[in-house]
Order: sequence, then structure tokens, then C-alpha cells
Amino acid sequence: MRARLLPALLVPMLALPASSAELGLLLDKQFGKAQTVAAIGGMPVGKFDAIQPAGFGIRAGFSVLDLKVAELGLTATYHPKAEEDLVVQNVKAGKYSSEYIALGAQVDWKFLVNLHAGVDLRREKLTTDVAGVEDSNTVTRPWIKAGIGFSVPTPLVSPFFRLEVAEATTKEDKKDSADNLRKALAPEYQIGLYGGIRF
Repeated sequence: MRARLLPALLVPMLALPASSAELGLLLDKQFGKAQTVAAIGGMPVGKFDAIQPAGFGIRAGFSVLDLKVAELGLTATYHPKAEEDLVVQNVKAGKYSSEYIALGAQVDWKFLVNLHAGVDLRREKLTTDVAGVEDSNTVTRPWIKAGIGFSVPTPLVSPFFRLEVAEATTKEDKKDSADNLRKALAPEYQIGLYGGIRF
């Protein structure tokens, strides 16, 4: 889940013919759900505020089928750690963070505005830091996403911009361990602005 994984994901895509590639930056905010915990070992108890970290991601993709009106592609995303205060009973208890890598498939319809739909398989690392003690666990979840945007056709590259929303298709409801509590606090939705170039 470290930054060194990014080249391994991106190099094969960037080695493709230039006309089939895209590279972009995602600026986003993630939204979790508040949780109430009666008792759990190693973590504070009470009402945990919803986690809503803001962050960014780097995405590369390439087209596998171009029908002119619609285009099917594959993507790889690296999202570094996004951190938020961990607040319990209105008291800051520490930090909560999430980061992920993802492989996905997407389809884009090219009209006056571009419509986008896709699915990602995300490997997420969830971390809590309470009283200087850091613990983490990982979870793999499918996410679905949709967006609307536009592109600017130019002779060499095409800049594009998109408003994008994503939702996790699974979530953890158990809070019987510190690992499960981290999963229950994990982001369930994401709203972002994605922009870059196609070349």
C-alpha cells in the first residue's frame, strides 16, 4: 500500500500507444458513518463522530474498446493516506486515516457532456492512532462510481474534467473488535473532482 506500488501499476499502462492513455488527479472528500460502541478492548467507548477525510488520488487508465460514442477502459488508482480526527463523545481521541490502491473498469459516453460509470476493486488500509498507539487493518471492497464532465479536444492531448461520486458496495456493521470498529468507521461514500489529460 505504499507509494512504490504506484509505478508497478502505472508503467504497463503508460507503455501502451499514446492515443489510448489517460492520466489524472482526483481531489476528493470521503464520508463515513457515526458509530456508537458500548465496550471494546483497546479503543475508547462511546459515540464516534463520522469520519470525513479529504485527500487526493492519482489515476492512470487506457482504452480497450473505442466505439467513438462510447469508450471502455481499465484504470489503476493510488490514493495516499487521508487523515481525520477521531472524535469520541465530542473529545478528540486520536487520528483515523484511510488509503487505498484500486483497479477498475469504466465506460464513458461522449455527448455534449461526458457521462461516466465504473467499478473499482479497492484494497484499503484503515489506521487508528490513539494515545500514540497505531493499529491498522486492510479490507478489499468493490466500489461503484458515476460522473459527469466535459473534455476539450485538441490536436495532441485532450484535457478533461469530471464531477465524480462513488459508493462502497459493502460495509461492516459489527463493532465487537478494534479491527471491526475501524471497518465500521471506514468511508462509505466519496465525492470528488477528477481532471487530467487523454493522449
